[in-house]
Amino acid sequence: MDMQMPIVDGLTSTKMIRAFERSSEHGGHSPIASHNGRTPIFAVSASLIERERDKYMDAGFDGWILKPIDFKRLNTLLLGIVEDDVRATCLYAPGKWEYGGWFNIRETKDKDGSDETTPAIEETPKETTHSTPETDEPN
Repeated sequence: MDMQMPIVDGLTSTKMIRAFERSSEHGGHSPIASHNGRTPIFAVSASLIERERDKYMDAGFDGWILKPIDFKRLNTLLLGIVEDDVRATCLYAPGKWEYGGWFNIRETKDKDGSDETTPAIEETPKETTHSTPETDEPN
């Protein structure tokens, strides 16, 4: 989801999608989206700020990737939609913001039917320097 769109920005669009998914009008998910508990949405921008990670998560984003997009990395992130082990290698970690990733491991249904999400590392750095990745994979 591009964060800067002309009519409705990406943050608002994602909130609208999440509200629709919770509504009674929603007819259900595809098998892949059902596997994730909701439609996976990634924030896409050249200017996503690591210290605002909670804002992106609260809006309903599942992950992020920065522009210019590294399409090899994007393919890996998207594989995390269906492959839990791949997703686990792409979780948020402080200092790795420029690589993009998933905010949480897959949502699972608790015994009482409520959603339970296990977050990645909780701390958010106060300052982040962005550098161009030298390799395709984070260290």
